Amino acid sequence: MEVAGPPDGVIALLPAVAGAPWRWCAVTGGALGDERAWSPDEPAPWVAGTFATLLVPAAAAPVSDAPLPDLPVPQVLAAARIGAAKGELEADRHVAASTQDGRLLTAVASPADMDLWLAGAAAAGLVPKALVPAALVLPRPESGVVLTDLGDQPLARTGQAAFAAEPALLDMLGEGTPLVLAAADIEVALLALHAAPPLDLRQGRYAAPRVSFFTLPDWRGLARMAASAALLALVLMLVLIVRLDRDAAAREDVALELVQQRFPSASDLDSAERLVAADAARHGQGAVGFAAPTAALLAAMRPVPGVSLRDIGFGEDGILRFTAAAPRAEEINLVLVALQRQGWKVTVPPALAPDPTGATVAAMTVRAP
Repeated sequence: MEVAGPPDGVIALLPAVAGAPWRWCAVTGGALGDERAWSPDEPAPWVAGTFATLLVPAAAAPVSDAPLPDLPVPQVLAAARIGAAKGELEADRHVAASTQDGRLLTAVASPADMDLWLAGAAAAGLVPKALVPAALVLPRPESGVVLTDLGDQPLARTGQAAFAAEPALLDMLGEGTPLVLAAADIEVALLALHAAPPLDLRQGRYAAPRVSFFTLPDWRGLARMAASAALLALVLMLVLIVRLDRDAAAREDVALELVQQRFPSASDLDSAERLVAADAARHGQGAVGFAAPTAALLAAMRPVPGVSLRDIGFGEDGILRFTAAAPRAEEINLVLVALQRQGWKVTVPPALAPDPTGATVAAMTVRAP
């Protein structure tokens, strides 16, 4: 399986003195280019927007290296940042922390230096992928001290710290004969650091802004496509509604013309419906005729054998009038409920009373709704 190498970009060593030349090299295809110098007053030798790993001066960002406590990593990092800032104003120092190989790395830098480094990168047209203390290029030794010169900056690292290799400080450490890192080892270390920085100073208030998932170009394109699809669906719906409305209007016109052939006085659909209903009632047809309510009444009486009809009549208004008799009022109520459930409009006297024969009698009407 092929393992992806470090991404293309630039590794730049920022100067210890503001305005001094930068030392930089390109990373292309997993290989490190030659070291070059660049002055900020010269045209940038890279394309604007190039991603870069910026190595900041070790003297301005010393790193402490300690065993990782037996705690969850988020708690360890939070405690390290709070502990490093203890006794100092938050505005006076910037603290960054990370873990690597079971070790806790903590670096402290001045906010003024952080602002200067980020501003210098922006002016140079670089996009900082990470700001890393330069001394972390060196591997952590099991014992003693490791030294190297990166650009014009001497660097040192022990098992407990990574810092600028000042002679007086090295003498105080008394770690014996130091190990000087070879040029080939430095190249490998630079590529490894560029691929996976052990500590990035861009944390907290200096963290790189996160790109919103919904502002990515692909999502903007999808949003435009979704809006276009919604608009198209709306247009199709409106076209369908217009077509259905026109079809309904055409069918109403045809129905009105057919009614006018028999009833010339029909001027619109409502009047045509009234004329047809009245004619059907005169001929005993339809729901307003004699047959429909009579059939409904007889069907409602069939399950209640105690109910009988004493008289029945039908008027031109489409109302069926009848008198029902039964030994008990509950039987008449059963017929009434059955008709109402079928949707017929039924009227009944407020109270049911017995006649001289002792039967309960009710004069009722039934008509279509």
